[in-house]
Amino acid sequence: MFRIKYSREIALKILYELDALKCDAAQAGPVVDEYFRSFRGPNPDEEEFIRRLVKTVVEDRKEIDAAIAANLIGWKLNRLALVDRNLLRMAIAEARFNSEKPIIIDDVLRIAKKYSEADSYNLINAILDKVIP
Repeated sequence: MFRIKYSREIALKILYELDALKCDAAQAGPVVDEYFRSFRGPNPDEEEFIRRLVKTVVEDRKEIDAAIAANLIGWKLNRLALVDRNLLRMAIAEARFNSEKPIIIDDVLRIAKKYSEADSYNLINAILDKVIP
């Protein structure tokens, strides 16, 4: 059974760690590998999805960050909370290989309500509406 919502939450946790540690692309692989060695929750399909999502964010981060920054009015990307910044990156990256864009956005907003500030989901929704066609 493939648990997409669960997989997205794990991807967020990994992306949060990579961002907090300021890991570059070369450092990301070992961090992700260590996560899966120490945490055995995801099944093989979920792990494959999580790795693909994290890899897409890491490899395309400059382009993704530019798209986010272009739609932030009165804000700078580095001022966004780590959770919010990585939820945005994650949604934009997943939209590149998953055509179910409304579901991606809905799930990211649900995760934002769970892990971020009370009103952060409004900002996330506004940016994703502009960036994800």
